[in-house]
Amino acid sequence: MSSEPPPGTSSARAGDSPGGGSGYTGLQGVIATLRGSRSAADPDRAGRTSRFDRFLDLGIYVALVGLFIFFAVASPYFLTQRNLLYVGAAVAVTGILAAGMTIALIAGQLDLTVGATVGLVSVIVALAMEPLGTPLAVLCGLLVGLVVGVLNSILIVKVRINSIIATLAFGIVVRGVALILTNGQIKPLPDPALQSFISAQIVGVPVPLVILLFIYLVCWIVLSFTKPGWHVYSTGGNASAALRSGIKTDRVYFGVFMTTGLLAAIGGVITAGNAGSGGPAYATGAEFDVLTAVLLGGIGLSGGSGRIQRTLAGVLLIGILNNGLTLLSVNTYYQQLARGSVFVLAVVLAATSERRKAR
Repeated sequence: MSSEPPPGTSSARAGDSPGGGSGYTGLQGVIATLRGSRSAADPDRAGRTSRFDRFLDLGIYVALVGLFIFFAVASPYFLTQRNLLYVGAAVAVTGILAAGMTIALIAGQLDLTVGATVGLVSVIVALAMEPLGTPLAVLCGLLVGLVVGVLNSILIVKVRINSIIATLAFGIVVRGVALILTNGQIKPLPDPALQSFISAQIVGVPVPLVILLFIYLVCWIVLSFTKPGWHVYSTGGNASAALRSGIKTDRVYFGVFMTTGLLAAIGGVITAGNAGSGGPAYATGAEFDVLTAVLLGGIGLSGGSGRIQRTLAGVLLIGILNNGLTLLSVNTYYQQLARGSVFVLAVVLAATSERRKAR
């Protein structure tokens, strides 16, 4: 086990622990270590932070409801069952990637390989489908996602490269592998079974939307009610304090990046099923929408905080915005402007939150 956290993670000072000692053990000790001393030094800080957190909690939901009402009034096609289900299915891949990114950010890390992993997995599924069949091809795709996660973990935990630099560089490698395997060409799926499954509905709900909701339910349970979830929060909040309290932070980071890789692989399988093909350029720039959704949800950039349900709200807000602008026949240039503006707003909210927490 590494004796110190990877670069870019939070670290504790000797005075961060109440009393400066090591009397705090386990998860309660970690939480006390992370929050105790600065709150004691500034009694108003906890109140200010909690008020701002409540603003973020309510703000994303108010914005979501407001945008929903606006487009429902502005377009007669928006509030139809068919369109609403389409919105849910359309944001499924972005939402799944955002779930993984949320976990990574809570742990104080960032994974910028998710878009490239989607493209590579879609290619692997397409190439493996004819010789192996659809089930094994899907399994191969999921394993590739896990391998990407493991390699990311090695670069960050063992080689000790900052997660932003490591995943940005390795994402280029992953995309390059996909291009080499296909010679830059789109590969059609030889078996329509996957496409039929992804386009099907379960009790009237599109399969991608069902998968999205199931993943968020699992993530919410794990992060809120299990020891591994608390370990993620504790490691992201203060990796050195978590390590001193007995949490194996290296294992946490490995688990986080394997999770982001697996979720990106699931997104790649859904993408291949939606498109009926594998493409090395699929999900290029997906990180933009993913980060927008996560930051809109109020997930902290410094780690140790965030709620998965707020990320889901951010994902739905982006989906409604894109769908509503399309229904209103807004020029694509202005749509790009709107998306960029939302991203800037998300970054401003995240930066403001970090400053408030640092006081």
